[in-house]
Amino acid sequence: MNVPAHRSVRIPRLLRMVQGAQAAADALAELMGEARTCLVVHSGPRSTTGYGRSFASEARGAGLEVHELAVQGNSEGSVGTVMGSIEALRPDVVVGVGGGRVVDVAKLAAAKRSVDFVSVPTQASSDGICSPVAVIFDADGRPSSLGARMPAGIVVDMEILRSAPAETWRSGLGDLVSNLSAVRDWRLAHRTEGEPIDDFACLTAEAAAGSMIQETADIGDRDFQEQLIRGLILSGIAMEMSGSSRPASGSEHLISHALDRLLDVPRHHGLQVALATIAAFLLRDEPCDDLVRFYRAAGLPVTPQDLDISTDEFMAAVAQGRSTRPGRWTVLDVMGEVDLQRLRALYDRGGDGRWAQRGSAPDGGEVAPDVSSQPFDVGTELSLESPP
Repeated sequence: MNVPAHRSVRIPRLLRMVQGAQAAADALAELMGEARTCLVVHSGPRSTTGYGRSFASEARGAGLEVHELAVQGNSEGSVGTVMGSIEALRPDVVVGVGGGRVVDVAKLAAAKRSVDFVSVPTQASSDGICSPVAVIFDADGRPSSLGARMPAGIVVDMEILRSAPAETWRSGLGDLVSNLSAVRDWRLAHRTEGEPIDDFACLTAEAAAGSMIQETADIGDRDFQEQLIRGLILSGIAMEMSGSSRPASGSEHLISHALDRLLDVPRHHGLQVALATIAAFLLRDEPCDDLVRFYRAAGLPVTPQDLDISTDEFMAAVAQGRSTRPGRWTVLDVMGEVDLQRLRALYDRGGDGRWAQRGSAPDGGEVAPDVSSQPFDVGTELSLESPP
């Protein structure tokens, strides 16, 4: 063989799912071992829970030397501020405590200064809690997905996560389930364009997403929530395997990026990519009725109207999605005007009567059935095999 028989993949050294800030701080101290100094990055007074400050206080109680830094938003300026603090304080570990924006800022700054990073998420809204990618906005307000490094550890305080709004959990679910579309786009690029593909990254990303496709999807169920956290972590590991976001980001993410540009108030990232995942399945001419049924059971958006987005706005995002990341080949590179017209017509017809929300009927006729009481079969379109 001219290539190594095996490979090494960087994964976190520690994962702890705990209850309460004190237990989370104890887990951090366990990870740090003899190292004592950490820089805790959080959102400061902007936080509605004050969890970052509580965590820092508990970390001091656990015997750590803690420096705190509050950041505003996931901008290049915020990354630079954290990098400056790292240079001045020389911490052993940088800890990102907060939602995806704070975590991404701390993650990228730590990577740029070659310091270990620990992720302490307060929301389960995306797979950014464990990924080598950070989404950062430049001075003109344009987002970019930048390479960082995997966390050295992940400490998940389920108590604070469960206090977050239900929409953050649905956003995380949508982000994870969108892997099903991203992997299909990657396989399409491999077959038609010869793009190299990582089968184990695909396997991990799809298995993580597929684990959530359940007959009864209760976003408030504790077991379901913990399974979602594990799935998001596996999704991040799939990205580390491939060396890019490819197994978790395809046409559905490009459409979401376009929505970020077009909408006055973008919706949750995970909800946008969930919506775009259905569109991507349709553009690839793949069956998705069972996926739609799961969406309705879980409260995920199926049509643009489910997110109070007009059909015109969403179709504009589909048309512009390709331009948001040139070089990321997806079904958007081969769709034509006929495909766009077919997608629009399906939205205009309310999914031909199959996509109605529970308790409503788009044509004024029979109310859509409660899918949670029906037999559920994900079918071949959600298998690990490429569609024919």
